[in-house]
Amino acid sequence: MKVKKILALVLCAAMCLAALAGCGGSNDDNSSTPAGGDGGSQPGSTGTAYKDTIRIAAASDQNYMDGQMNNTNDVYLRACYSQLVRRMPDGSLAGDLAERWETSEDGCTWTFHLRKGVKFHNGKEFTSADVKASYDRLLNTENPVRYSQLVAGYIKECKVVDDYTVELITATPIAPFLANLTHRSNLILDADFIAQYGSDLGLTAESVNGTGPYKLATWNKDELMVFERFDDYYDGVMPTKTIEINIVTDANARQVALETGEVDVTTVATSEVPNLRENPDVQILAVESIGSHGLQFNCAHPLLKDVRLRQAVSYAIDRKAIIDALYSDIGEVGCTAPVNYNVWGYHNFGMIQQDQEKAKQLMADAGYPDGFEFSIMVYTNYNKSLETCEMIVSDLAKVGITATIETVDNATFNSAMGNRSQPGENFPWGLFFMGYGAGTADCDEGLRRIWTTSPDGNNNNNYGWYSNATVDKLLADAAVEMDEAKRLDLYKQAQQILYIDDPAAIWTNDRLTVWALSSKVEGFVTNVNNSIFFYDLKCAE
Repeated sequence: MKVKKILALVLCAAMCLAALAGCGGSNDDNSSTPAGGDGGSQPGSTGTAYKDTIRIAAASDQNYMDGQMNNTNDVYLRACYSQLVRRMPDGSLAGDLAERWETSEDGCTWTFHLRKGVKFHNGKEFTSADVKASYDRLLNTENPVRYSQLVAGYIKECKVVDDYTVELITATPIAPFLANLTHRSNLILDADFIAQYGSDLGLTAESVNGTGPYKLATWNKDELMVFERFDDYYDGVMPTKTIEINIVTDANARQVALETGEVDVTTVATSEVPNLRENPDVQILAVESIGSHGLQFNCAHPLLKDVRLRQAVSYAIDRKAIIDALYSDIGEVGCTAPVNYNVWGYHNFGMIQQDQEKAKQLMADAGYPDGFEFSIMVYTNYNKSLETCEMIVSDLAKVGITATIETVDNATFNSAMGNRSQPGENFPWGLFFMGYGAGTADCDEGLRRIWTTSPDGNNNNNYGWYSNATVDKLLADAAVEMDEAKRLDLYKQAQQILYIDDPAAIWTNDRLTVWALSSKVEGFVTNVNNSIFFYDLKCAE
């Protein structure tokens, strides 16, 4: 199946808030048994014949098969890689490569006891040396990877105790420590492959060597990924031999491929969900997520660096009309905070109501009583992004703001997001459509990674160059505040600034993750990151 490149879907699935309530600072021993066991029901065990290969149509390829560099999504990374701690489908935290762990009395040293006998896909035995090499690479601020700034904010050092014991050292106790370890950047790499491939790691199938249930056998960029079952996976043999990922950028083409049986699983245009629900050969899974959509401000823009003009834009928009017109078909609701309501630390401020008179007054106060103009960058792989922006342009025109839409392709979007060297340079847009998801299901990563000011000014994940010293301090304080009530209050204060007082974006809708499956597919389960759990995944002939 020949296809074209497109940007990643920002996909997540439902989570359990209670699982996060006491992740950091405990001195109790912790352990967990993963859910795999014997690897699930074997093909043919009930008399049903199952396929050797499940075919999935994805809207986009991965930019890296390396969790430290990937900013695409978590859907397929974890087929290949494992980590010390992972999030299970029910939202709980469980040991993965770590069998158990404990913390020191001061809460600053976390000791992880590793599983023995775990193998990489090339047959090499996994040891603490691989954990050490992975974290040394991740924490190297002199030669940073994408998430160095994030992880260096809470991990100071990784120490080897012996072949199967490592320590992660923090400067202070970190409240969301275990939740943070579930982020994709913590996927463990092969120390030998780090040395061999350097910055090219994760760019080809040959450079991918993990300890997960599947190995990446074939990767034709922007066309096809083939994952072959790894029979030496520590947690059992998966029931399906091959997982094939076909990159199909067009939503209609993905839907046709599902309905004709060319693929077994796909994502679809949400506008088609009501019709697909009537098809007896299709299953629709619409799951609550920890993702949101919105339009981010370019705070380095000559005009929109003025908070009054950003507030004016925000108040000019009728969010309820957008939700009713575009997102109600699958039950998505309007945003009420800078994070999804399923993220720990979320505070409900209510949907910001349209107030055109207030918008006009703010414009006058800023010296633009007759209006101003800017452009909006739209990457249309985001669901309903163009339609959303068209409605926003109409709303803005009613208060005298002229906004023009520029749709961009994958290469342009990635280039713009990668332009970190100088705030605003080669970045002419005033707003740009984005997806937001707290990969750890906690406000620490969900806010701090995106909105804090980086020391070097590059803001590797703060794409709009937002900078507010009060927000920086609130989020830094919240990360180390062990009193849950106080931590919640710090996040409430930070969200008040980001959402209303000094808006960083216009958040529109909280996302549902929608998958369409053949009625013959069984055991399709995802976790909060929308990572597929393969233990029971199979498809009847």
